[in-house]
Amino acid sequence: MALAFLLAVPSLASSHAIVLESSPAADAVLASAPPQVTLRFNSKIEKRFTRITLAAGDRPPAELALPERADHGSPDRLVIPLRPLAPGVYVLRYRVLAVDGHITEGALRFTVDSQR
Repeated sequence: MALAFLLAVPSLASSHAIVLESSPAADAVLASAPPQVTLRFNSKIEKRFTRITLAAGDRPPAELALPERADHGSPDRLVIPLRPLAPGVYVLRYRVLAVDGHITEGALRFTVDSQR
């Protein structure tokens, strides 16, 4: 029984969609606002169930819409277009559904600093 549990643990750990890379990178300080945010996950995600919000400072978060063709040819990648952003600290929050049915929530923080 212990062996069965140990064999199951890696599949449990890898069953959530984890961000492998992002652009901008987490906690990046940028000289200008990015035109988009890209998130690449370790598994395919169901884009139609994805929810993205962007918050700046003390303002309430605004939900962002994904383009109708949001996969850009890759089922493990989200490309989120951004409106022009003023200097400040931003937090992009995401909630994605992996194709295996697991929901993952997370956040990406970045700063736009035109003084750089």
